[in-house]
Amino acid sequence: GPMNNVYREAFVFDCALADRKFCLPRDGRMRLQFFHVRDLCRAFEKIIECRPDQHIYNVGNDRPVTVREWVEMCYACAGRTPEFFHVTEDVAQRDYFPFYDYEYCLDVKKQGELLPELIDLQTGLRECFAWYREHPDEVRKKPLLEYIDTVIRP
Repeated sequence: GPMNNVYREAFVFDCALADRKFCLPRDGRMRLQFFHVRDLCRAFEKIIECRPDQHIYNVGNDRPVTVREWVEMCYACAGRTPEFFHVTEDVAQRDYFPFYDYEYCLDVKKQGELLPELIDLQTGLRECFAWYREHPDEVRKKPLLEYIDTVIRP
């Protein structure tokens, strides 16, 4: 959602807006699970309000997406379709991609009992894109593009 100052979605938006090929880790099937910040706040409110017996909840959208799907969704926010360059070389993923090389997937069934309705990922990404277009200087950018241009060279 909006006000995310970590260079993740914003990095993909920058690639999309510059019509860059996107460097995708391996086959692009690594899965990620996202959660809108407003849904996180709503989860806290529900826990405080309902005081459930369950004290520990995994939170996230119930459907993880592959990194390929996530990049396609981010590019769509900018009205673009990505062209992919698959990075299969032995280079550290965090040098050219905004997530570590492991999947982020949790069992969120218990969360669904508290919050049956969530903000969908595409809506959150559109909000994030709109905010980023107005606040590009509020994101802590990393030198991912420089690394791609000097080391990977798609």
